[in-house]
This record gives sequence, C-alpha cells and structure tokens, in this order.
Amino acid sequence: MKVPKFILPSTVKLKGNSCTYQTGSVLINALTCQLSSRCPLCNKRSNRIHSRYFRELTDLPVSGNLVRIKLVSRKYFCDNTTCSRKIFTERFSEEITPYGRRMSRSVELISKIALELGGNKGAGISKFAGVPVSSSTIVRIIKKLPNKEQTITSGIIGIDDWAFKKGRTYGTIVVDLDSNQVIDLLPDREAGTVSDWIKKHPEIQVISRDRYRPYAIGATNGAPQAIQVADRFHLMKNLGEATSRMFQTKSKVLREVFDLYNDNQTQKESVKQTQVSETIHGDDDKSTRINPAKSYKFNKVKELQQQGFSKRAIADALKISRKTVARYFSLDALYIRKGHSRTNFDSFTPILMQEDSKSKTYKELFQTIKKDGFSGKYTSFCERMNNLYASNKITRAGISPKTDQIRAWSPNQLSFLLYSDKEKLSIENNRFLDLLFNTCPEIKQIGVLVKQFKELFKRKEPDSLSKWIANAQMVDNLPFKNFAKNLLRDYDAVNNAVVTPYSNGQVEGQVNRLKNIKRMMYGRASFQLLRKMVLSKSILFHQN
Repeated sequence: MKVPKFILPSTVKLKGNSCTYQTGSVLINALTCQLSSRCPLCNKRSNRIHSRYFRELTDLPVSGNLVRIKLVSRKYFCDNTTCSRKIFTERFSEEITPYGRRMSRSVELISKIALELGGNKGAGISKFAGVPVSSSTIVRIIKKLPNKEQTITSGIIGIDDWAFKKGRTYGTIVVDLDSNQVIDLLPDREAGTVSDWIKKHPEIQVISRDRYRPYAIGATNGAPQAIQVADRFHLMKNLGEATSRMFQTKSKVLREVFDLYNDNQTQKESVKQTQVSETIHGDDDKSTRINPAKSYKFNKVKELQQQGFSKRAIADALKISRKTVARYFSLDALYIRKGHSRTNFDSFTPILMQEDSKSKTYKELFQTIKKDGFSGKYTSFCERMNNLYASNKITRAGISPKTDQIRAWSPNQLSFLLYSDKEKLSIENNRFLDLLFNTCPEIKQIGVLVKQFKELFKRKEPDSLSKWIANAQMVDNLPFKNFAKNLLRDYDAVNNAVVTPYSNGQVEGQVNRLKNIKRMMYGRASFQLLRKMVLSKSILFHQN
C-alpha cells in the first residue's frame, strides 16, 4: 500500500516505501532522502556512511488512528581529523529531534493537551486524540518546555500571595496589570524574596499589593522609586472586619433593638393577617388565590388601552393572546377566583379538632376519616393537618406549638447593611436600620463613615482620605479607631488607592486560575512544575 504524501511532514526529506494498517494504528516504513549530514560537534558535512539502524517515531494521528513511522536512519563517519567524534548519527530538521521518540508536531499537540488538562485528565484525553501517553509522560513533557522570560510591558505590576498548602506554605504571584499576564511565581512571600525579584526589574514604576507587611517592605527595598498602591478590595474587607468587631462590642444594645423590632413586627403581622383574612375570605370559608402576574398584566392592558394601542400590539408586547386582551378590554376590574379544595377535608375539620383527636397519630386519624368518606390521599391529609394545627397553634402528641420566628442579624450581616446603599435594601432591612440608628446614635455615625469611605474611591479627591481618618478617630469605638490608625501606617499606599485607578482585581483572577492548575496536577505539582505550568499556560493564552 502506497503512502499518501500528506501523511509525512513536508519539512523532512523522507520517502515512504510502504504503509500497513493494523487495528487502531498505521505503520509507515520510510527512509531518508538526504545524501549527507553534518556532524553535530564540528558542523562539517559528511557523506561516508558507517551503518544503518531502525528508528521508530510516533506522528500525528490520521482519522483517529495512531501513526508510527519506522525510519531507516544512518550513521556517518566524521571526516574532520581534529574532531573528537569519529562517528555520528544522521541529523534531521527540527521536526525530528535527536533521541526523540515522537515527531515535534506530535509533541506540540501533547504539550497543549498537558497545559490545558494536566496529568491524569490529559492522559485520558490523549487516547481519544490518537496520541496515547501516560500521565508521567505528560509531566515530563511539561518539565522539558523551554523557559521563556516574561517582560513587563508598562512597568505596572500587581503582587499577591497564594496558598500552596493553606495555613502552612504560601507563594507569591506577579502579574503585569497592563497585559494581564503572569510574569513570575515566587516560592514564598518573604520581604527578601520579593525585594530581590523587584531589583532585577528596574523598569517597574507602580506596584499594586494588599496590606501584607512583608510586601510593603519588599517593594520599598526593591524599588524605592515605584508608587505603591493598596488594593481596594482588601481595604473594604478590612473595613467590614472592623465594623463587624464594632457590632460585637454592642451586644447589649443590639439585643434591645432586636427585641423591640420583633415586638413591632409581631404586632404588624397580626394586624396584617387580620386585614388579609377579612379581605380575602370575607364570609366565605374557602380561600382565594391572587395572581400578582395576572393582576399586573390586567393593569398594563388597561393602561395601554387608554393610550390607544390596538389589541394585536398589546398582545405582542405583553406576550399574551388577543382573546385575553379582548376579555380584559370588556372588564372594569379583575375578579378574583374563589379557590376550592380538591378534597372534602373541610367537612372533617370539627372531628379532627376534638380533644381526643389531638393525642392520636396522623395515620390513625387518616384511617378514621377514610372510613367515613374522605376523598384525599395521606400526603395531602398530612399537609392540611400541619397547616391546620400551625394556624391554630395547637399542641399535638407532645409537640410544642409553632412559635413566631425571631429575626436577628449577625455582626457580618449588620456590617453589610451599613455598607449597602439604602435604595438596594429591602423594606425590612431599612426599617431595622432606622430603629437601630434611633436607638444608638454612635452606630449611625459609624454608618455614615462607612458610606463616606466607600465614596472616597468614586470621587478620587487627593485630601479626602486624611479628612476621613481624622473623623474616624473621633469615634468612641476601639475597633473602628484601630482601623483608622492602621490606615495611617500605610497612608501613601492607601491614598494612592483612592486617587489612582490601579487595583489587584486582575491578580485575584490569576490566583483563581493558578488554583485550578494546581488542582489538575493531583498533588504532583512541585513548585517548579507548577511555575512552568502557569507561565507556559499564560503565554499560550495570550498567543491565542
């Protein structure tokens, strides 16, 4: 069987003699068309053949079949008398590397699979791709990838730590904030390591970082001329932690506010339920069902009708049928349908509410009324009984009656309420905040300061931070005063976060990508291998 020309690489002078197909693989017998070869040591060309040997190579698959090339390779005499190598093996183009068992294009495919999927998953996918390899081979291929030096394009970098083993071992990631590309990984997060790396890159002008102290020291020692910027996300996180600790010191005040709020809510709910019951039920003991979506569409139809829109236009806009629109046109108001029970449960309610029935199980009660003509199933009976006992707060078989749930907010939830815009909060949360502020003016003052700190990053005024710190230090609360004091220790970096647009958002995204890569290696990723994976994958991503 002749060998198709497209199978063998065009960059290598090979001639296919025969092609044999076996189950799942194609074997090609080939030989070289070169008349001479150069010595790898002295680079002198020679055409004197010493001997021949067989060499088997794996190439890209064809139609999902593994392609193996059995190549007749030659050895040559080196005619250079000054050369220490007397016999050398024939050299080919870059497609066939010395001592290689795979064609370069096949290795490139496996490398891309390895960078995307890692060891075990990459080994599994490689079988379907027609280049089966083991997970160990994939790891070796990743290790052999060339080290490509990354360049900082704009002089603006972001640094952050990442956990190799959470709580024990940490490293540092360096990201170019202009190109959003990982520049390097450092084996730890010590000030000396960061400083030594920064000194090798004098082009750095801006360093965005979190408030970890060794990073501040390392950046100062490594590039004293660079502008340091504290990350806004970590600043807001520190603010939230300070307000949460503040609320922990106000437990007595919060308890009083919670009790007062829940008492008011209980009264309002009682009045509300009475009004709803009178409105919906009336003299009829059957429940009614109010459909808010239908009520909205009805009101919208009437509004568009007054504006002169046609039935077809209204139906298309509201995604309803023209018959429904015509019916709504003829109605002055939307009548509420009376609900109806699918079972005759209500007729047995007097029996079920007797004192002797409260001591019986649901199964016993169900069997009793089933004999008397109950038409429902046991599941629906249990549901109706739960609702009946809960609405009347009746104790059954030693089970305490259902009580009203007490609403309370944790310190973290309270700090979030202070941070959030009032327009985006629910009516319940706004009502609670008003009660909290009226009860404790100090918390109201801190709430104003939290909103002002949030606004600092929007206005970007140069002197706004110092004014805010001065106001915060006047608050009679230790956790909040400590937060303001800590801002002064790193004032320049925090102020740069206020007035400049730089942040560590891109760095946090790269840390998440790093975590995914670390997990793909199933614990086999040493630092050097992980670094090779991250840097190579970052280059591949930006090339695509």
